[in-house]
Amino acid sequence: MLDKTENLIGLIKSGLISLRDTDFSQVQYLSLGLALGAGLFLVAALFYKLLWGKNKFRRPYSGHAIPKEYLRGNTAKIAYLVPKLFLAGAVFFLLLAVANPYLPKTKIEEVIESIEWIHLIDASPSKGWPYENTKKSVAEVTHGAFMRFLEMRRGQNDRCSLWYFSAAPTVVENFITDDDVYMIEAEDMPYVVTDPGNALLPENDPNDAQLDIVAPKDRIKMVFNEGGTNLIAAINAVIKHFDIEGDKKIKQKALLIETDMAIDADPDVQLKELKRRRINVYVLHTKPNEDGEKRAGNEYKISNADNFKRRIEGYGFKFYSVYDPRSLNRAYRDINKLEKSPAKITRHLLRVFIYQRPLMLGIVLIFLSVGTGLIAERWGEDP
Repeated sequence: MLDKTENLIGLIKSGLISLRDTDFSQVQYLSLGLALGAGLFLVAALFYKLLWGKNKFRRPYSGHAIPKEYLRGNTAKIAYLVPKLFLAGAVFFLLLAVANPYLPKTKIEEVIESIEWIHLIDASPSKGWPYENTKKSVAEVTHGAFMRFLEMRRGQNDRCSLWYFSAAPTVVENFITDDDVYMIEAEDMPYVVTDPGNALLPENDPNDAQLDIVAPKDRIKMVFNEGGTNLIAAINAVIKHFDIEGDKKIKQKALLIETDMAIDADPDVQLKELKRRRINVYVLHTKPNEDGEKRAGNEYKISNADNFKRRIEGYGFKFYSVYDPRSLNRAYRDINKLEKSPAKITRHLLRVFIYQRPLMLGIVLIFLSVGTGLIAERWGEDP
């Protein structure tokens, strides 16, 4: 019983505090007409009572003086007045509750729309050569920058697919929106894919260390007949992937190509297809090891890289030449700014009903009116 009483007191207290904190300048009423009608009816009934109903039970004046001790004093009059004031207040707040007051509230809902990405990473043997002015391979440096880029994109609702390519393209992860899973797959991706008999591997040509692949051995994937930089096959594969696995509802699509551009041939036809599909293309060109390509007899790949750069810029795509880790990170930051996920903002007008607040106070005032009325009656009993 005591717990129930404490709960009731707590409920009343919280209701009174809510009423006190209400900004009535913002309050609107859904049933104001009903409340006004009820109020006018009560006022009319009161006037009728005062004007025509007050003599119904009144005794005619007998002419005898009433002894002073039987007259009500000022204190008794106040005691009889208090419950009436409480009752009037209760009626007012109950009518306020009947008016169904509410606070208008605007709910702003922001939905971040997806961008559909394919990240196409060059894993050719030349990516395993040393990066200029570092003790790491090109692949190690570019991989670290790519992981930082993915961290920048975290939470932007991107739908991404991860690929690497050498002589042939390989899909690492199909389109997903789970940032954590995608980053795990990206972290475990091989740096270099090459044939086990490639002379660039230190164990295959111990007498020529100048062209050795220096990428960590556990990040080199051995696949027979692998070892080129076939960008044409790679772009064809990702275009087909966009067409088949892409979400048609997502309008904004982007392809990121990270390569040293020691490519086998110029993919002009493929760039036209990307332009026709309105896929934004970003190419990060890490400076190739020109001396290594010449020593390996691949001078033609350097000229292919120059042609590819002109093609990219001619189609209006973004091209970044990066020559050190700092410029590489700067390029990724710029791409992140350019490919901002579009946000769709919707505003909903809500009604927060607060009739409970005046209703609670009205009930409290009724209890106070009854209680003080009983006290007044007890006070006014004949001695």
